Formats: sequence, structure tokens, C-alpha cells
Amino acid sequence: MAYIALYRKWRPGTFGDLVGQEHISRTLSNAINTGRIGHAYLFSGPRGTGKTSTAKILAKALNCEHGPTPEPCGQCPACKKINDGSSMDVFEIDAASNRGIDEIRDLRETVKFAPVDGRYKVYIIDEVHMLTTEAFNALLKTLEEPPAHVVFILATTEAHKVPPTIQSRCQRYDFKRITVEEIRGRLEKVVSEMGLQAEDEALSMIAIQADGGLRDALSLLDQCSALADGELTAARVRQTLGLIGHDWIYKLTEAIYAHKSQTALAVLADLLRDGKDLKQVLTELSLHLRSLMIYQATGTLAQMDLYAEPDEVLQEQGKFFSGEEIMAMIKRLHEALTELKWSPQPRITVEVALMSLCNPAVSGAVPQAGNTAAADDGRLAQLEAKLSQMAAQLAARPAVATGGAAKASAPASPRPVAASRPAAAPTPAMPPEPAVPITACDAEVWDNLLKTLKERNKMPVFACMNQGQFAGMSDTQFFVKFKGVLMADLAMRNYRSVLEGLLQELTGRPLRLHCSGEDMPIMPPPQPAKKKMAPPPPPEEPTIHVDLDSMPPEERAPLEKAFEIFGDHVVEIEDDK
Repeated sequence: MAYIALYRKWRPGTFGDLVGQEHISRTLSNAINTGRIGHAYLFSGPRGTGKTSTAKILAKALNCEHGPTPEPCGQCPACKKINDGSSMDVFEIDAASNRGIDEIRDLRETVKFAPVDGRYKVYIIDEVHMLTTEAFNALLKTLEEPPAHVVFILATTEAHKVPPTIQSRCQRYDFKRITVEEIRGRLEKVVSEMGLQAEDEALSMIAIQADGGLRDALSLLDQCSALADGELTAARVRQTLGLIGHDWIYKLTEAIYAHKSQTALAVLADLLRDGKDLKQVLTELSLHLRSLMIYQATGTLAQMDLYAEPDEVLQEQGKFFSGEEIMAMIKRLHEALTELKWSPQPRITVEVALMSLCNPAVSGAVPQAGNTAAADDGRLAQLEAKLSQMAAQLAARPAVATGGAAKASAPASPRPVAASRPAAAPTPAMPPEPAVPITACDAEVWDNLLKTLKERNKMPVFACMNQGQFAGMSDTQFFVKFKGVLMADLAMRNYRSVLEGLLQELTGRPLRLHCSGEDMPIMPPPQPAKKKMAPPPPPEEPTIHVDLDSMPPEERAPLEKAFEIFGDHVVEIEDDK
């Protein structure tokens, strides 16, 4: 007899055999018992979680000679035909191969015929999301109002690709990923029936590698048991599946913690010499770091379905890095995994990633513990001061441009007017120096001021004042010196009210803050005003000479009348006589 693969041999035959899907098996069983059988179902979920197996169980439950029953016998002719795929009433359609409109039209023609042997005709359409839009439209009406003897079961791993019009006409059941404990329990039962001895660690490794799919777990077990020689060990599983192993991963982690690039590269070389895959190296290292991160946060790995590791190792290596460092390392490993797909030299990509983890100060892959928030706030304060200075310079430019434009557009006047010139900005006066020496009591006020800023989480103000030097105080004033004028300007412009409020709170009297900078620039002297130019003299009015005696009487009369009215304002009359 031909050998049957484990995933086919141990395929669930009843609702009770389903692993990890009790919510679905219980709901379908109650529906069958009460006779509330739907005409269309949509089974969605990850691969290997029992969607197609549940569809076949439902088909047997509806057509069993002892049914409809939630517990089909599996021995009657109807159940046997469904199990071996020879039933004339149960149709399994692969939508990936039959995705066109012609196949769906053929299906619509066969739907109207009555069942041959059983009570219902069951259509199981696997990977239904692969159907074309036209095929979905052709199926829509039939799916909405099928004959009473037809049940549609649609299975898919990508339910979001199924049109909403199809989903709204189906009862949807979401299959969940099967946990590591549930898969390991099923594997223990299988190896017991096979008469195979298996280590617990070996079964746990298979369950983890199955990634939530029981079918994948049975396929891996089938592969590993072929070389088991009567006993399935963790070493044999690791060798068969190409896994790296905890010991190698721990060595890599220790080398990264000790900043030993040579050791990390030597471990990688040994793994490649044994035929290990580069992608698997990065994957298992990231899984180990993930276990460390979760263990630091919760103190346990229970119910996490993580990389199976002993607690003593997690306690020891969990002290190597902080949570922020582990997250940065995992991010760097994921970047390397992405680069592997396109890299012409994958080994170089992995070596660069490991060296960046071993030398975080050079690569910047892992944040350093010495970088405190106060230093960051100090740099932020310096940037704010520079921005304030640039804003002040930009604000002064429009005023100068406006003055020049006003001069250019001013209308000409018959009389010269002295051009007005804005007065030069006066040189800022230095803050007054304290008149009293610094005492121990005054220094205590300064220390308390910095301490209060830090306790009240006013880190930008603290970072700014922490760069200043206390210069003394009087009854009404408080003096601080800075090395640069930018920080002094920032303190006076943005933080003055906050600081004066805290000083009054600490000393019990109002104090006025004065901040000075040692490199305060000296403003250039104002430019001398340009000399006023005298306006040009007005042009002389022309003189008209008229000889009245030589003019005819008819022409001389109107001129004499004009002279009587306007006089010399119009013309100047010269008489040659």
C-alpha cells in the first residue's frame, strides 16, 4: 500500500478532532442540531488551520446516513465517498485554477439538479479570493438565492480580497492560529500512535517552526521522522530543518555584548561552513532578542508562543542590554533581512549587520546609555537661540526695504525736502554687574533653582540655565553669566518669567533676572548722515516785449484791456520810447 503523508492520515474526521477551533466546531454543531443550516459559509484564516477539513466534516454531517448529525459516522457509503473524493454530491473547486467566468457559469448550470445520493449538494470553493471580478458577479445571484438542497462553502486565506457583496451573503467563520501548546499536544499523540520516541524539545521546535499551522507541523514531523531511526531528538530536528540552535545564538549574543566583532564573524563563518542559511541566522537571533525583550517586560514567556529558551539564560543575558537597545538591535536585524532579498553578496550584508551591533558607537545602531535627556535639551536650547537670532535679523530686513521703497516712490516736489533717515539702533547696554560678592547663601539659591527645574521636569529651561554661571544677587536682582550671547538671549526672551517666578518662590522676594554673554558683539557706529543738497533755483519766467505804438488799433485795444486786469503778473511791457 502506498505511503500516506501524516497530514493526510491525521486529517480531522469529526468536529471533535479539530484542534484549536472549538468556537467554530461548537457553533456548527449547534446549527446542525437545531436545523438552522445556512446556504453559504465563508471560512477564513491562516493556512493549515482546518478550513477545508471543516468544510468536508460539514459535508459529511449533512449527508451522513445517520444525519444530519454533528458526529458523522465515517463508515456509511456517503461518508466514505466524501472522504475519498468520489461523492457525486460534494464538489471541491480550486478557485486558483478555475477562476474564470466560464467555470462559474458551468457551476450555475449544475446547481439546479437534485442531489444524487445524499440530502445536500455541497460546493467547496477553495482560495475563493482568486476568482475574477466577472466570476464573482456571475456567482452573486446564485449565492444569494440557491436551491434549498445546495450549500456553498467558500474558503480563503485572504478574506479582505473577497468582495463585500459576497461576504454579506455568507455566514463568516474566522479560523485562528493554533498555539504552540496545542500543536505540541497533537504531535505527542501522533508520535505515540506511530510508536516513535521523541524528545519534548524536538516537538517544541517543530511546533514553533509550524508558525500556527497544524498541517505544516505534521509535514515537518513527517520530514524529521524519516531520519529519526526510532528516536526523534532535538539535534536531529535542528539538523533536518536547518536550524541554528540555541548555543550558537547565545555565543553571538555574548559577542555583541562584549563588542567582539572578530568572535561574531567567526561564529558566522562556522555556521556557514555547516551549511546554515543566512536568513535563518538573522531570524533566530531576532527571535532570541525578542524573548529577552518580553522577559524583561513581563518576567515570563508563558502564553507568548516565543522562541523556547530556559529561564536561567534569559535572566543572565537579559542584563546585557536595556529595552531600548534590544528594540534598536531588532530593528537593525530586520533591515538586514530586507536587504538580503536584493543584495548581490548576502554574506557581506549579514557581516555588516553583526559588526554594527558589536560597534554601536560607530554605526549608531544601538543608542548609548550616556546620552542623557539633559544633553539633548541643551542642544535643543542652542538651536532655539540660533533660530531666535535669525528671526530677529529677518524681521529687521523688511523695515529697511520699506524705507528704501518709500524713498524711491516719493513724488517729486518743487522745493527740496530733507530726506528722513531712521536712527541707528543703539548699542545694547550690558546688564549691570552685582554690587555684592557671592555668598554661600546666594550660591545655595542657585543650586536650589537648578534642582527645582529638574524636579519639575522643566528640562529645556534646566538645560539652558545649566550652561550658565551664577554671578551673584542683590536685594532686587539676580545675575547669570553665559559663555555666549545666544544662550543669554534665549534665557531672557523665553524663560525669564518662569525663572523669576521660581526665584520669588525660593527667596520670598521678587528678583529681576539679568543674563549676560561674554561674546556679546559690539554694534557698529551709526553711519553719518548724508549732506543735504540745495534745491535747484526755479527757472526764470520769460519776458515778452510788446510795442503798443506800432500795433494797429484793433489789436492794441484787447492787450491794453488785459494789462488793466492782470498787470505785470502776466507780461512785462517795455516801451522803446
